[in-house]
Amino acid sequence: MADTFEQAQARVLALNSDELPFVYQAAPYGIQAVWKYADVKWAAFTAAGTIDASYELRVTLDAAEAQWEFDETDTQSGSRIQSTGGGGFSIGTSTSTFKGRESKKSFSFGVGAARTTDRQGTHDGFTYGYSFTTDEIKQPLIAALEQGGWQAKKKGLFGKLFGG
Repeated sequence: MADTFEQAQARVLALNSDELPFVYQAAPYGIQAVWKYADVKWAAFTAAGTIDASYELRVTLDAAEAQWEFDETDTQSGSRIQSTGGGGFSIGTSTSTFKGRESKKSFSFGVGAARTTDRQGTHDGFTYGYSFTTDEIKQPLIAALEQGGWQAKKKGLFGKLFGG
C-alpha cells in the first residue's frame, strides 16, 4: 500500500539538510523544490557583471492514484559591463526562462573580484564558480516517492498503453 499524501510529503521533506544547496518544501499540490544555483557579482580588470540562476521543481502528488508528475522552471539572468577599447564601454543584459521537462548539467568558473551567495552565506574572493545538475535534486526525491509506493504519472495515450 502506498503512502498517503501527507506521508509522501514527509518522506521527501526528511531529505532536507543544511549541506544541500537546495530545499524541498511542502505545497498544497505536493512538493516544491527550489535551487538558486548561481548568485554572483564579479569584477575583473576590463569587465564586471552579475549572474543569477535558479531552478524550481514542482511535484504534483495525485493521492487517489499514488502518482506524481513534475513541472520544471529554469531561470537565468545576467548583466555585463565591458571595455571596448579606446575608452568605450558596452553594456549588455540577458534573461531566459525554460519551462518543461529537462535534464541539465551546468558548470561555470570565473576570475575577478567576486561575491557569491549560497545557503551557507555570502563569500568574497577572486574566483567564482557554480555547478548544477537536475539529477542532484530529482533523484533523491524520486527514490523517496518510489520507496513510499508512488510512481510517475503516465502521460498521453502511448504512455498509458506502453508505460512511457
